[in-house]
Amino acid sequence: MFGFSLTKLLFTTVAVLAVWYGYRWIGRVQARRQAELEEHMRRETRQASKRGPDRSGGTAKAEDLVPCETCGAYVPTRGARNCGRADCPYLG
Repeated sequence: MFGFSLTKLLFTTVAVLAVWYGYRWIGRVQARRQAELEEHMRRETRQASKRGPDRSGGTAKAEDLVPCETCGAYVPTRGARNCGRADCPYLG
């Protein structure tokens, strides 16, 4: 019952080989996808450098944020709006 037989040995060998080749196949598919992604990114970078600087109106500017004294949420230094609490220091 628990002894070795040719059928059990062959089945175990086939199962191990199937798992082994399955992992190898998955690895190749992932490597191919990674290579395609890198090539796509390289092409996009080359096209962007040929187009020149961004023509969408300039570069985006960063805004400084400060924590609200009432609720602790970070709000822009200019144009902050009321969070809805009665004791919120910001208007609008």
